[in-house]
Amino acid sequence: MPRPATDKRERLADAALDLAYRRGFERTSIADIAEHAGVASGSVYYYFKTKDDVGQAVVDRLSDRYMSAIETWRDLPTPEDRLVAFLGLCMDDVDAVRAFGCPLGSMCAELGKHSEALGAAVGQVFSDLIDWAAGEFGELGFADAAARARAMHLIAVMQGAATLSNALDSAEPLEREVAHLERWIRRSGD
Repeated sequence: MPRPATDKRERLADAALDLAYRRGFERTSIADIAEHAGVASGSVYYYFKTKDDVGQAVVDRLSDRYMSAIETWRDLPTPEDRLVAFLGLCMDDVDAVRAFGCPLGSMCAELGKHSEALGAAVGQVFSDLIDWAAGEFGELGFADAAARARAMHLIAVMQGAATLSNALDSAEPLEREVAHLERWIRRSGD
């Protein structure tokens, strides 16, 4: 059964993110993206006129991934549960993180090398995550500055652990830090 034409842009954006994450943004060609998405090369240009347009689609996909997850966590009963769910999201991809690094951190480095505008756009996804986490720590009773500091600590430790897991080709750094951060988060509400 043929796929609906309306999902072509989404398939191309997903393919672009997957390939840029696994190969690097600069090493990913339009032809690679088309092949990975199962569409004709020429049709890519209908959706993405430039490589920067492809990069923006990658940023949008990453943002959608994290913002959709945050939306699903709203139903969790406590800020601690929501923050721990974030850790779980990171652990869901532990094998990919070990092999390629954190998708968001990797794309921040890749896209920032390609263009300042794309670097700023993907950096905004980090800012949004920090803002979200700061709001959760704020719900735990921390003052704004303390909540923001805790949020930055959370994201920075996860990035460092992902980088080490990738560099050492081992899930251990990420697994250890997730366990440590979960205990830290759970004690934050006491």
